[in-house]
Amino acid sequence: MKIIKRFSILKVLTMVVTFTLLLTIIGCTQTNVDNVDVTSISISSPSTTITTHKGTIQMSATILPADATNQLVTWSVKDTTGQATINQTGLLAAEADGTVTVTAVSKADDTIKADLIVTISNQVMDNTKPLADAIIVASLNSESTMVGLEAEAFVPEVQFVLAADKTTFDAAIAVAQALVITTPLADAEVSAAVDVLVAAGVVFDAAKQNGTKVVLAIDLASANDFAIISKTGVSTTGTTVVIGNIAVSPVSASYITGFGLTMDSSNEFSVSSLVTGQIYAADYGVGTPTYLTTAIADMMIAYNDGMSRQADYTELYTGDLSGKTLSSAVYMWNNDVLINTDLTLNGSATDVVIFKISGTLNMAANTNIILTGGLKAENVFWLVADTVAIGVGSEFSGVLLSMTNVSFNTGSSINGMIYAQTSVSLDAVAVTKP
Repeated sequence: MKIIKRFSILKVLTMVVTFTLLLTIIGCTQTNVDNVDVTSISISSPSTTITTHKGTIQMSATILPADATNQLVTWSVKDTTGQATINQTGLLAAEADGTVTVTAVSKADDTIKADLIVTISNQVMDNTKPLADAIIVASLNSESTMVGLEAEAFVPEVQFVLAADKTTFDAAIAVAQALVITTPLADAEVSAAVDVLVAAGVVFDAAKQNGTKVVLAIDLASANDFAIISKTGVSTTGTTVVIGNIAVSPVSASYITGFGLTMDSSNEFSVSSLVTGQIYAADYGVGTPTYLTTAIADMMIAYNDGMSRQADYTELYTGDLSGKTLSSAVYMWNNDVLINTDLTLNGSATDVVIFKISGTLNMAANTNIILTGGLKAENVFWLVADTVAIGVGSEFSGVLLSMTNVSFNTGSSINGMIYAQTSVSLDAVAVTKP
């Protein structure tokens, strides 16, 4: 009896396991039967053309059969003669004229895909460069012009601009700056905006004729007798050429080195094959010491006069004058000034330019200071509280009044004068007093 019961229980368990396995197999078979493969894709859109600037088209993909299990697609666009972008919702955005090919690929089977060609037109490219260039020119014109507020600061018939005129011109520049970043702009709009800004510049330039502040030259007095003055010594190496007189005081002639001095019979000065002029030192005879004491005093007075002038511009271009064009004015910097590429100074024969520099003045190699419009080197004054260093092969113009030392490197030159309260160092330099 017990054996029969055990057999019956085992039979029942076997039937349960068999039934369970059967249900599992049937379920798997049913799942495979429910998966419907993609057979084709087509792309539809409201239009196959984009005719507005930065226009868009919403693409859609139709999957067949309609009950395909995976209805997802991957969108892409290929530029042919045109340009466009597309996101994964199928939104196509135009960028440049021409044709593009839109592609939808089934995510279930990447061999199944569809293409659609779209034509793009009326995409406006960046045509604003003429206006941007006009803005640069106008801005430089505005920045480089002095502004006067008081009637007594003006004289007739010379360049200047009143504050109100400058404000009007700056407003015209601001309008152009706001327009240039607006897109799209038709070519005619750009051209018209350039014309408006140029016309504003013409009015601005005419306003300058109201008069200008008079910048008076610095009086060098007896210091003007010399091309080079130093309180502690002048040295040269190489083939230096000086056209003009040289003076050192209160130091003696022994602090003039490299020139091969020959004393004149008068004992008042010496000469050198490198100098077209006369060389003076505090230990020479007759009236030379007194003469030099006066010249040194006048040099100091000139320096202090220049440094006391009221500035028309302060910290202009943060002291980097590379490639700039400046006109008659008093300029001041509390730090260093750099000239790494040619600096142009423009003015008439009577105009004066004064630079007040509390730091150093450094001029890169093979760089020029160019005077235009008749401006004279003797009317350009550089007042420098710290050292002056002129690079190899550079051409300097103006009167240097330095509180410390001045060095001119190999092959450099100066059309002007060098007045230093300490030393002057020359290396195969051409010094020409105007």
